[in-house]
Amino acid sequence: MENIEINKQPIKDQYKDDKNLNLRLNLHTYNINKVDWNDWCFNQMDFQSKARILELGCGPGGLWERNKYKLNKDWNITLSDFSKGMLECAKKTLAEVDYDFKYKEIDIQDIPYEEGSFDVVIARHMLYHVPDIEKALSEIKRVLAAGGTFYATTNGRGAMAQLYELIEKFDPEIGLNNLGMGDRFEFEGGRLLLEKYFSEVEMQVFEGKIVVPQAEPVVSYVASTMRGRAILTGQKKQEFTKYVEDYIEKNGNMSITTEACIFKVKK
Repeated sequence: MENIEINKQPIKDQYKDDKNLNLRLNLHTYNINKVDWNDWCFNQMDFQSKARILELGCGPGGLWERNKYKLNKDWNITLSDFSKGMLECAKKTLAEVDYDFKYKEIDIQDIPYEEGSFDVVIARHMLYHVPDIEKALSEIKRVLAAGGTFYATTNGRGAMAQLYELIEKFDPEIGLNNLGMGDRFEFEGGRLLLEKYFSEVEMQVFEGKIVVPQAEPVVSYVASTMRGRAILTGQKKQEFTKYVEDYIEKNGNMSITTEACIFKVKK
């Protein structure tokens, strides 16, 4: 939960466009929970008429593309990301959607809007990347209108546990037992941080299981992460691919538990 010094360059490289993200999303297409994540998230959200909406870390815009037929023309939607490249991906994703989205490059730690500018703020699976999470939450609270709602999503500590265990057995010294920084803002710690800044915090959980019959999606997932891109290359990547192939041949598939949530937070 603590704020730490983070080297921003690997994060910038990771999210300069949607290539790495798409490699990870591909693994999730094998989830046997066939409820779409973007559908589920959108259905957890309440938007009043004429709502002023800000999404922070919008990525390639999947939430809005998936729910394009549910959009209210009276809403004012601003999509933001710290990455110019990712914003361009969002613009391409949403180019055929008949809606006047606004796009803005924003650092969540310094949101360039006045106090009370938005009725809804959204941050999905991104707060654990922020160097100063508490500064970000303070900024979100500031730009939320009185009675406004903040929606944040993240993973639980049990998410992808079988994958981490597989990596650990493959090579305990490889340093990939945790592929990201998700433990900085997860179910329990995330709630505690939110409760420091907001009076009302609710949480809904989205569970699933990935059942993948081949090695490639697993290897691509690991190799696309910030740590994996540096470590899982060349001969080591070949060895890991063979290890996963052998595991799947022995077990028939690889089963990976997924566990995510959405926090609904009132100002």
